[in-house]
Amino acid sequence: MLKFLQAGSTFRSHAHKVVQTCRLMVGVHDYENYLAHMQAHHPEVPAKTRKEFYQYCLEARFPGAGKISKCPC
Repeated sequence: MLKFLQAGSTFRSHAHKVVQTCRLMVGVHDYENYLAHMQAHHPEVPAKTRKEFYQYCLEARFPGAGKISKCPC
């Protein structure tokens, strides 16, 4: 395997951060980063499941998503 693609390499670390940044820019949150944050800063609080986390992010970005009580236009 090429040295710069090996796990733990600086290139791979930077590439991961670029991908994560791009995902955040378009509204796709990083579940693994959320889990690491919860473990480090809130170990007493149970973390959301992947599905719960996705629903939370969706609701935060688009309040009322999935709740059609009136015409959206």
